[in-house]
Amino acid sequence: MVKVKLLRYTPDGVKLIAESCRVSGIPPNIPDEEVVKMVVENDYSSVLEHIVFTFDISEISVAISRELLEHRIASHTARSTRYHDERNFGYVVPPPIKNDPELIEMFKQAMESAREHYTKIFDKMIEKGYTKEKAREVARYVLPMATHTHYVWTINARSLINFLGLRLCRRAAPEIRELAQKIYDIVVKIYPEIFENIGCRGYNLGLCPENEARPKDCPYAKVIPTKKEVKSTWKSKEKSTSSRR
Repeated sequence: MVKVKLLRYTPDGVKLIAESCRVSGIPPNIPDEEVVKMVVENDYSSVLEHIVFTFDISEISVAISRELLEHRIASHTARSTRYHDERNFGYVVPPPIKNDPELIEMFKQAMESAREHYTKIFDKMIEKGYTKEKAREVARYVLPMATHTHYVWTINARSLINFLGLRLCRRAAPEIRELAQKIYDIVVKIYPEIFENIGCRGYNLGLCPENEARPKDCPYAKVIPTKKEVKSTWKSKEKSTSSRR
């Protein structure tokens, strides 16, 4: 299970966003909450960069941490396998096999084998006179992608909306989708004015950019068109208009 804890965030964010907007010309008579909702709805989102969240994220896999690093407009601090002894590393069982006892058993055996070889390499290097630092540095190369890692992650509200739009999508890997949902559940309670109408990209945009790749179980499949469908409809209308001229 992914664990997420909010460490700190920018206080009085609604007021800060509204004040920033008024610098650029928003009338002072519009209530702060309405200003923020307008900013989010119309994607006037540069002012959202003034709001920052810092999370403690643990028990995620190394595999998913690489996807987290794709969100580069954020600050990442990760657990170091060079300075931590990983002989008793924890690991993530991939969600797609969570109900398959046979595959889970095979997966656990692979993890135990990796743990055993990590320990053997570590112990042998100590026996040969290497320092613990060098032993950890070398042994970490046998750690599997499922190994638990730990992050402190700082991100502004604008980049967080982008993260949620991508990672709340049904096409996202289950583990990072779980992470995104837990982060969303935290921030929407703090700033509902910013996040209460945020979901996957299809929901945010009113059209789905996944096109043919959109999963069959997408909850918006019947109400939100794909980007390709919208373009096709527009081209058909243009063609029809041209033929009547």
